[in-house]
Amino acid sequence: MKKIGIVGVGNILFKDEGIGVFVVKYLEENYSFEPDVDLIDAGTLGFGLMRFLHEYDHIILIDTISVNDKPGSVYRLTPEQLSGLASYHQTAHEVEVLQMIEITPLTGKMADTVVIGVVPENICSSEIGLTKTLEDKPFKTVISQIFKELERIGVVYKKVNNQTLKDVVMKHFGSYNGELSDKRISR
Repeated sequence: MKKIGIVGVGNILFKDEGIGVFVVKYLEENYSFEPDVDLIDAGTLGFGLMRFLHEYDHIILIDTISVNDKPGSVYRLTPEQLSGLASYHQTAHEVEVLQMIEITPLTGKMADTVVIGVVPENICSSEIGLTKTLEDKPFKTVISQIFKELERIGVVYKKVNNQTLKDVVMKHFGSYNGELSDKRISR
């Protein structure tokens, strides 16, 4: 059986930078997959990504991508296409993701990898949550592209819940765009 993973990369503390992690959590709360798909919150794992690139047959990696385009633009990139984007690596984790994708084939087996990259609007503000620009259509476009990739490799998905992005992020991280979760520690 093929091992399939959806890997969300990014720092949730810096607005749009967290989109990869938010996507993985959203899928985790709302969908089931047959055969099983591992939903991996890789955060800012960096060089630790190599493990996933080695162990899996298929990887769909979700991240921001620093290219000169309109915020919210969504790209589907192969490792070869990603390596050709000189402007891609502008944040520390982008550099590490690119390095892992370039180095892994030299060390042995590498998963069939597709990167779904989203041009961020804001990766500087310290706040958990997406900007309005990425929250609506681009977020849905990323989800739709993931489903296309899953169909390409023979995975069937089924919606099992209807939680919003905001509800999912609040549940997992305690706030969304300044609004705090109502979960309080009792005294």
